[in-house]
Amino acid sequence: MDRHHSKPKLKLRLMLAIVIVCCLVLAVKLFALQVFASGYYRKASIDNSVRIVPIKAPRGIILDRNNEVIVQNRPSYSVYLVPHDVPNIDIAAARLAGMLQMDESYLKQIISSGWKGRFQPIRLKRDVDFKTISILEEHSLDVPGLVFQVEPTRLYPDSGHGSHLYGYVGEVSESELSKNENAERGDIIGKKGLERYYNDYLKGRDGVLYLQVTAKGRILGKYADRQETPPVTGDTLVLNIDWPLQKKAETLLFEKGQGSVVAIDVATGGVLAFASSPVYDANLFSGVVPADKWAEIMADSTFPLLNRTIQGIYPPGSTFKAFTAAMALNYDKVKDEKQFDSCRGQKKFGNRFFKCWRPGGHGKQDLHGAIVRSCDVYFYQLGLACGMEQFGEFMPQCRFGELTGIDILGEKSGISPSISYFDERYGKKGWTRYLMNNLAIGQGEILVTPLQMAVLYAALANGGTVYKPAIVKKIIKNDGADIVMQPETMTDLPITKKHLEIINNALMGVVSEEDGTASWLKIPGITLAGKTGTAQNPHGDDHAWFVCFAPFENPEIAVAVIVENAGHGSSVAAPVARDVLKFYFERQEPEKSEDPT
Repeated sequence: MDRHHSKPKLKLRLMLAIVIVCCLVLAVKLFALQVFASGYYRKASIDNSVRIVPIKAPRGIILDRNNEVIVQNRPSYSVYLVPHDVPNIDIAAARLAGMLQMDESYLKQIISSGWKGRFQPIRLKRDVDFKTISILEEHSLDVPGLVFQVEPTRLYPDSGHGSHLYGYVGEVSESELSKNENAERGDIIGKKGLERYYNDYLKGRDGVLYLQVTAKGRILGKYADRQETPPVTGDTLVLNIDWPLQKKAETLLFEKGQGSVVAIDVATGGVLAFASSPVYDANLFSGVVPADKWAEIMADSTFPLLNRTIQGIYPPGSTFKAFTAAMALNYDKVKDEKQFDSCRGQKKFGNRFFKCWRPGGHGKQDLHGAIVRSCDVYFYQLGLACGMEQFGEFMPQCRFGELTGIDILGEKSGISPSISYFDERYGKKGWTRYLMNNLAIGQGEILVTPLQMAVLYAALANGGTVYKPAIVKKIIKNDGADIVMQPETMTDLPITKKHLEIINNALMGVVSEEDGTASWLKIPGITLAGKTGTAQNPHGDDHAWFVCFAPFENPEIAVAVIVENAGHGSSVAAPVARDVLKFYFERQEPEKSEDPT
């Protein structure tokens, strides 16, 4: 009997021991949770009840040289979603797709990408209209976790004007995220123009707002235990650009067609106007670009996104003759002009006839007359007198085929051919020396941008200094440490003062002498010096050029104009340059005549 009674007692003791051990384990666990892990769980509790809302910083504004605002910001709504509050991604995406007019699968991807930081709001769409916000607000119980935030959006007040100058902004792409460690998904960054080049200055620094919410996501108000971090507005850019002059140049250019107008301060390299036609509306890219509008831009045969001022490369035509003349003077080849044949409208070189633009010819010419009248036959002979070796040596010293270094991305260097260039292209002995004929008159393989020609004519005007062109004059920083851009010298032209005087006097004669190619192009009270050009185009009609500087006696401004497929430079491009200069000098007169008393 004793044995039978002892077994139940043993089982009871064992069960009691197990209970005691479990209680001890539970007690230890509770102690650990309350003492050692209390901070962790307190933080988790707070995170569950506190919503972190980013406050997007306004981008810095952009001013012209006279402090006129040309780029600013406007308020707009953005829609965010807190992943933690979403019970089912598929259902949420399906409900939101119609209201936000977004692809459902794309919405799923956005929400899923933010799932790791479940309490951090992720932006679903920016620049949402008020009507849509009202609809979302009405259905907020159907899609928990929605947050609406007023954020700054880029605004370009003079729609269309200056679009190639300041560029545009957009949401950072996946490829850009991988290259920029300071960017986060959903950030707005500069994509083109000044917006991109100076993005680190313009972008500012985002702030943070802490909101207390209920378990169901209802906002109770600001969370008192965490201080709000206000956003810091981006720095301000002050440009060298004269905004009224910019708009005038663009308006004149739009009337002619596709092309570029660029104006340079000859004493500093400051860019006064930077026009490319056709343009696009940068405001379109500030919000969400409709698919049909983007397709329309991409299908446009005029390529409105192409910045022709720095990316359009063209033969310079007769505007290049000033540098052919400089090369010949440098190598003492102008003395050979005494043996040059007269221009009779064409001349045979080898087994080919090379024509002059004037069928009847120009007769016997010297260097001055050949520039004034733009005699091709004279320059064929002058180019051959120099030869390809000296061409390949001299032109890079003038920075042909080199980037100007302007403060905007996407610039092309053009082409300045040499013996090695032709050997590589045609093979050794696969080309003749008569290729020099075309190069001497700015045709053939020599290619330039409108900006390069403006910079080089500015150097002719100022005595030979090639300045690095600068769009931005000053950066006004929020910390008070302003950055003032000083003129930067790139090189000096390999042209003596005596030779510069010869060339510039001839350029003045192009406009001031009766038989100059732009003799009708005069501005009362202002003496111009410049060169017309008609550049052959293998893809269509000739391009029209005019490059000049003024006033001749004390140069202030250089202007380069090209109009694509427009014919003669004297009849199409030159009037644009004249009207740009007239507008510029008419606006200077009140300042100069103002009585200081």
